[in-house]
Order: sequence, then C-alpha cells, then structure tokens
Amino acid sequence: MLVLLVGHLDGQSFHAWQKAAEEALAQKDHYAAFWYLGKALEQKPEAIGIPFQLGELAYQIGAYDAANTYLNQVVESPESSKFPAARFYLGQTAKSLGHYDLAIAHFQAYLYSVQADAPFWETAHRELEQCQWAKQQQADPLIEIQHLGKQVNTAYSEFAPYKRGDSLYYSSLRFDWEKDRYQPARKLSRLLLAKGNARGRAYRHSALQPDTALIAHTAFSRDGKRLYYTQCRYLNATEIRCAIFYLEKDKRGRWATKPKALKTLSDDARATYTQPALGYDSVTQSEILFLASDRPGGAGGMDIWYGVLDSAGQLQAALQPLRTINTPQNEICPFFDTKTQGLYFSSDGHPTLGGYDIFWANIHAGVAPQHLSPPINSSYHDIYYFTEDGGQSGYFASNRPGSFYLDENNKTCCHDLYFFQTIMAPPPLDSVPLIAEKTPVLPNGPTPLPNSGPPTKLEDFLPLALYYDNDEPDKRTRREFTRKSYTETFELYAGKKGAYLDNFSKDLPPEDQAIAALEMSQFFQEVEKGQQYLLLFSDILLERLESGDKVEIFIKGYTSPRAESDYNLALSKRRISSVKNHFFSYKNGVFLPFIEKGQLMVSEKPFGESQASNTVSDALDDWRNSIYHPDAARERRVEILEIRFFE
Repeated sequence: MLVLLVGHLDGQSFHAWQKAAEEALAQKDHYAAFWYLGKALEQKPEAIGIPFQLGELAYQIGAYDAANTYLNQVVESPESSKFPAARFYLGQTAKSLGHYDLAIAHFQAYLYSVQADAPFWETAHRELEQCQWAKQQQADPLIEIQHLGKQVNTAYSEFAPYKRGDSLYYSSLRFDWEKDRYQPARKLSRLLLAKGNARGRAYRHSALQPDTALIAHTAFSRDGKRLYYTQCRYLNATEIRCAIFYLEKDKRGRWATKPKALKTLSDDARATYTQPALGYDSVTQSEILFLASDRPGGAGGMDIWYGVLDSAGQLQAALQPLRTINTPQNEICPFFDTKTQGLYFSSDGHPTLGGYDIFWANIHAGVAPQHLSPPINSSYHDIYYFTEDGGQSGYFASNRPGSFYLDENNKTCCHDLYFFQTIMAPPPLDSVPLIAEKTPVLPNGPTPLPNSGPPTKLEDFLPLALYYDNDEPDKRTRREFTRKSYTETFELYAGKKGAYLDNFSKDLPPEDQAIAALEMSQFFQEVEKGQQYLLLFSDILLERLESGDKVEIFIKGYTSPRAESDYNLALSKRRISSVKNHFFSYKNGVFLPFIEKGQLMVSEKPFGESQASNTVSDALDDWRNSIYHPDAARERRVEILEIRFFE
C-alpha cells in the first residue's frame, strides 16, 4: 500500500526514493517500501545493497520469485561477502517453495560464511533440521483437497471458514474503505455467508460491519445464541489492533442491534485479541473461548489463550496461555473440535514444511502437538483449520499454488479457502489425491542442461515431451479446455516427486527400493528437462517470428489408460489446451500479435490413450503401477512433434 502520493516523487533522485522507502518501513508498509526501493534501483543499478533490501522485503511479503531474483543478484555480485544474510534469506525462500535440498544448501553456505555470533546462526541451524524433517514427511493418500473456486474465492484473501448447517461463514479482505485518507485506499475485511452452492454474500447486519473497521472470524456458542467475531482498526498503513465482540439473540431469536465487547480482564491496551473459537470441554464441563493474542505473559509473538465463559458470554477469569503448545514464534487460528475434543491451530514456531502449518493438540494431555500430514499442510501458509463430521472433512485457508492472486509477480499474496475430505476408497477414473506442495523452477534458473548443450534450432527440440500429473489439468471433468498454462501444471507436478517415489517404492525389498528411487529420479529429470526445453524453445521461436518466419506447430496429447476412452480424449485435449495457454501467456503475451496475424499457428492432434503402451496397467486399484510407475507416468504427456515453416 503506497502511503505517499507517488506523483510527488516522480523524477526524484536515488536518495529521494531511498528516503521514501525508509518512511514506508517506519510505518511498517513493506509493500510501499518495496516499490520505492525498486525505483531507487532503477536510478542506481550498481548499488548492490538495494537488491539485498528488495530480496529481504520480497521474502517478507511472500513474493518468492522476486526474492530469488534479487538475492541471487547479491550472491553473484563481487560484493556478496558484505551481505552474508542473502544466503540465509535464499534458504528461507527455498524452504517456503518446498525446495528443501536447495534450502539446506543455502543454509549451509550461510553458516560456513559467518561466525557463531551472526544474527541468524541459531535460526539457520534450526531451519536445517526442519528441512531434513520436512523431506521425510509423507502425504496421506486418502485426503483430497478441493479449491472452492470463484463462488467463494477472489484475488484478495478469503479466510476463517466456519460451517453451520448448509451455510459457510467466512471472511474476505476485498472491500474498499471509500473515505480512507491513504492513497490508494486500504482494504477492509467483512463477514460473508455462502448458502449451499450459492455465491458468497456480505453478511447483512449494520452494527456488525461498520464502515471503518475490519470485521473477521465467526464463532457461534454451543446453543447458537451468541456470535463472536473480531473487530480491528488500522494503526498505520498496514498494522492493525483487534478486539473481540459478540452479538446475542433476543427473546424473539433475532440478533441484537448493539454488539458487546469481550472483557479480556487485561489492562494492556497495546495487545491485540483476535480469531475467537468456542468449544465445549468435556473434562471441565464448560464452554471455552480460545483466541490468539500478543498480550504479555505468553511465550512470545502471537500465542493461543483460553478462558471459561459464563452464562452471559463473558470470561469467568483471566485468560490463560496454552503453555504446552505456545512457542517464542507465533501460534494462531485456534479451532476446538467438540466432537473429538481436539484443538487445531497454526504455527510457525513448531517444525513446519514452510510458513504456517496446522497442528493438533490434546489440551489436557500435556504432550507435544502433532503435525498434520500433507496435503493439508504444504510449504506455504496453511491456516484457519475447521473440521466437521468428526474430522472427516472440513475447510482451511492457504496461499498455496492454485490460489487466486492479484499480482503476477507475487502469486502467494493471498489466501483462498479449500475443502478437504477423507477418501475411504480409491477414487474413480484417472484421479489421485492432490498433494499441493509446489516446487517451481529453481531460483538460479533451470537445472543445468547436459554438457552437450541445449538445442539451438527449433527442429532439434523435437519431439519435445511435456509431462502431467495424474488426471491433470483440472481433475474429474470432461471439459476439453483449461485455463491453466503448462508451467502451472508442471510446478505442481514437480513438487510431487517425493510422493511418487514413496508410492512407487512402498513395500519393496530394500535392494529394490534403491532401483525404484533411481528410476523415479530419472523420470523427474525428464519432467524438469521438458519444462526447461519448452522455455528455450519459446525463446528461439520468438526470434524466428521476429525475423519474419511463419510457423505452424503440431501438438499431440497422450494419457495413461486408466479411464474410458472418451474421458481420456477430453483429458488429452485439456493438456493440449494448457500448452496452447503457454504460448498465449508467455512473457505477458509476447506471442499474441503473431498468433492474431496468423504468423504463428498451434495445431492439435489429440490421441488420448489410444497410443498408450499396452504394458501399462489400467487397473483402478493398482495405484502403484497405473499411477506412480514411471512407465505409466511417461504416457501422461503432450508432445510438440512437428514444425512447419512457410515462405
């Protein structure tokens, strides 16, 4: 959020942009500071300290691709020794993207280059251990994740799901503050309600949703007569302070017109209280309010606190911290499942796959919390867990790949809502549980190509094979088109290497597991090479088009033989559609003028399963061989097979 009028700075000097960035940082407006520093770098590209600041800020705001770009610029500079922390932030960024081996290498390089009293020495050691731990985590194959789509999600953040009957309550940070003095105006959050499959609408209650406050989080009392929520106010450009309020129903069963503030029994006006959750504790036979707060007396950062509510909805005694789960970092987003008597919360202080992960705890047992397996948790921020049906299904918020975003340069800006459910039997057709752990192209660029060097002519790439995960893109549909580009499908697929290896080598003798690991590693090298070559192919193609050549590309699609033929034919067309989308969207649409003029044509010849090898298993219950076997995986591809040049 730019807190100064940008027009006042047009044409300003390097130092003016730097000063503007410093003022933005003083207001903790990292987005504005990032923008101003970018302008400063344009004025003075040789000032290597600016890319370091940009990389650090980019990591903090979740713009991981930008962080990689700037931080690698620093470590490749002759002045890199002045900025040893660049390696540390590269490690943090790689971990957030799920690149655990790369993160380990960066953390080790950082520790090698600094003394034991360096700022991030202990943190780097802890992160090394967490990366090793994260590599060992296995996905639960019986959990399926579903993005809730545009009925609920937008390019802004949706969060805090709460299901009651057929109604999904949630919050969204997409509403304009029309009379805000900041430019551009800051956003406000509101409570929304989606009934059945209908589109979410703002919850209508004037006292509940004032014009100048951020309203979020929904928690109903056990009898349904009280609705707790959070009301927050901006302290500056980006910081907020929150308090908890609640509405009560009158004798007629209608919500009162005036909310009541929860008395937190604390005189610290600087503390924030947010994310209320209610549950009935069967041990104490009482209704408990859980919340997140940074009030004094906790372990540090945001902590989970709790207190018993009286019949009037207020706390009977002062809030108490949950010492068995709180850490010096942050614990947030509590949810108490009354049926299972389990407390769920998110933390970045316990070992995580990256960012915030979701944990489960028994608040009376006094034992360490349990980490939820992928695909619930990912290397991104996974928060606001809500369960129903005794934990068999529910919702959570995440900024993982597949979430909508505002900025192409910051695809992890915003959270979307996801639904999960436990699958009790293998899914039908060509489907497999989604594992949402992204491993994009490495920040230093694609994996080095063979020593012989990459092709330099378009013809030398052929056939160019591009591989797909099972039933991707867009699972369980007979649509023939997709909005996804091939790069989007590749990034998700590359992140499943560990899951493929686990499922392919499971139950094999030790001597055969090593062979399986080698086969799977070789296959994913092919997957990565396909993406690398597609980018190189595109660059060379652009050169040919700019030189005046007229080109037609022929693409053929393939699938594994798990589903019926008409389903697979549609699937192969979706895969071809994703490759076409690559040419439509590459480098912000650089090919579009050539396509519109007819100078570039992309033609398709879908084959479906008809070309699949007859040695590949098509048994739906044989997951190892029909999904995870490299031979089956190689059948799920699109190939650029032929190129024609015209005078």
